[in-house]
Amino acid sequence: MKIKINNKEIEVFVGEKLIEVAHSHGIEIPALCYAPGYQHQASCMVCVVKNLTTNQIIPSCTTLVTEGMEIDTESEEVKRLRTMSLELLLSDHIAVCRPPCNPKKCKLQKYAVAYHAKWNRYLRYSAIKATHPQHIKGNFWFDVTKCIRCGLCVYNSKDGFTFKDRGFGMQVVLPTESVINVDEFLCEICPTQALYLSEL
Repeated sequence: MKIKINNKEIEVFVGEKLIEVAHSHGIEIPALCYAPGYQHQASCMVCVVKNLTTNQIIPSCTTLVTEGMEIDTESEEVKRLRTMSLELLLSDHIAVCRPPCNPKKCKLQKYAVAYHAKWNRYLRYSAIKATHPQHIKGNFWFDVTKCIRCGLCVYNSKDGFTFKDRGFGMQVVLPTESVINVDEFLCEICPTQALYLSEL
């Protein structure tokens, strides 16, 4: 079957996700809560696009393609909504990431620059009380001040990463050291390096 993305006709298969189709054809759609091949839910809303067929704004990371779908990924409306989503995430995020953060690997910083998102657009609020990174096990660390609660570690960990509370108060809860067996891939898919490896 066929769909259109930015007026370009594309052959697609049943069951494909919109973001995967776009990326495979060189159309970039930003995403923070999505990693190819891993479980995820639409939580960051940075990957939004417009379905011109239904005139709806939709998350491309969870939307499956349908016959005749026409999608716009680069209109001013779509860019404005992405910027808004980024600014909401930034309102509950430290303004300057501390080491060992690598700006080249932090997708939040990358997209904030690309979409001209302002760090102080919204009233800054944070329920985060921890001031130091938490040692998990071995060389694995978790910095809650960088976490945007995308859920990738929660949905893909075998060791019991979970969420507690809701809204601004929601936080990732680490499993106990006695059962944890962190895989390096969790650090690789973390969009803000909240989960990272360090010898320190």
